Amino acid sequence: MRALLCFVLWLPLAALAQATDRAEADWNAVLALEAGPQQTEIRTREQARTVTLAHLEKQETGLRNFLRDHPGSPQVVDAQLRLARLLSTRSDLTGKIAFYDSAQRLLTNALVTAPEERRADLAFARIALAMRRMMLPTDREREALTDQMNAFQTSYPNDRRVAALITEIATLFDDQPRRKQALLNQALAATHTPELHARIEDDLRRLAFLGRPIEVRGTTASGAEIDLARFRGKVTLVYFFASWSPQSLAGIAEVEYLRQTFAQKPVEVIGVSLDSTPEALAAALKPRKIDWPIIFDGKGWKSPLVRSLSLNALPTLWIVDRNGNLRTLNAKTESEALVRELLQEK
Repeated sequence: MRALLCFVLWLPLAALAQATDRAEADWNAVLALEAGPQQTEIRTREQARTVTLAHLEKQETGLRNFLRDHPGSPQVVDAQLRLARLLSTRSDLTGKIAFYDSAQRLLTNALVTAPEERRADLAFARIALAMRRMMLPTDREREALTDQMNAFQTSYPNDRRVAALITEIATLFDDQPRRKQALLNQALAATHTPELHARIEDDLRRLAFLGRPIEVRGTTASGAEIDLARFRGKVTLVYFFASWSPQSLAGIAEVEYLRQTFAQKPVEVIGVSLDSTPEALAAALKPRKIDWPIIFDGKGWKSPLVRSLSLNALPTLWIVDRNGNLRTLNAKTESEALVRELLQEK
């Protein structure tokens, strides 16, 4: 009888162990896919896109199968977060909003069933996902996002991501200096790290430059002097970039487009490179055939000019009016319209 009882008790324990082993194996398979596609012979951009999308679809299948087969696994929330990020990436690559909507629904539903200790992660992911879609947010979208951020801070006041979240949302309010300043001060009060504290202080100092004359002065890699003050009477674009920043290099094309668009107008461009060597700078500029003057001192983020301007992100495009006053902290898609507006000013 005792042997029979032990056997009966052993059966569910053995089944549980087997289920746990299967879940662990399936989860390891999901993680293995994060190494990316194994195909190495990729020669064109379109081929790279095709391979990437195929691998994302494979990852999505693996994650959905894991969530279906192992609903009680402790990795469920991690799988949901990964799936939401994956769907957002597919939306970015394909332009299909349905993937983004699916990611938002996934996170919203996951919040209902998630254990208390993981809800902050899901709530944060929802806000991050919403921000990712906001290339040119409307006032209504910005307010909705701010409401979400405030709700997150109220629900999770001790979450260490609160300050960083507020700081990022503040970047959406460059056209509303007072609102941006209020958000940065809110972030400053919530920050726990010296690195973020320093970034917020930089943002606040930079905010104070708006509407005022700024000094941008230095030399090129060959030693020629450049001084923004010499361009008074013209609308001047000041572009901060580095060859090691892919976004910076991509942005050069937009700056060059603006220069050519206003080639017959009183518009000038000055570059400020954060490269450490003149060779790296020259290699980046040569295929792009850039001929606007570029300040370079080889000191990167420690450059006295960069520090004096409290710069902390690349790329950054400043637009200075004819009187030498800074008119935007980081011009984005509205840059062409702003240049036209400034050209009309006396």
